[in-house]
Amino acid sequence: MDFTLLSSLPEETRASGERLGRQLRGDEVVLVSGGLGAGKTVFVKGLAAGLDIPGEEVVSPSYVLMNVYAGRHDLYHFDLYRLGALPGALESPLDECIGRGVLAVEWAQYLDGSYFALPQAVAVEIAEEGGGRRRVTVRSALAHIGPG
Repeated sequence: MDFTLLSSLPEETRASGERLGRQLRGDEVVLVSGGLGAGKTVFVKGLAAGLDIPGEEVVSPSYVLMNVYAGRHDLYHFDLYRLGALPGALESPLDECIGRGVLAVEWAQYLDGSYFALPQAVAVEIAEEGGGRRRVTVRSALAHIGPG
């Protein structure tokens, strides 16, 4: 199901992530794309809260590549900003985490399109619309993912 949420405040972006987190069953790959400062980490903090992980514990793993958090389902949180696009010949560090819990990837636009085609993929695009407004678009073929 595809749906769009609008956000004018970081708290609304976080709440969008939390709503999605409450719907997750534990093996999804959440691919979060957006520009610098769009609110990707804020969204993942909400996602974590929806998995019963205190959002304030979640920090962007820009310098360490991945953080793992324990909650209702483990959250494997990647940030690809410092890596950029991964060369096709390089084995992706994401692969070994798929299916072990919820995998959330910031800067997912750097990934090969095959990740977006995974049956458990949930694509989240956060776009700035000006005036502090954000458009959060969620796309997934999973029946249990919806706007509520």
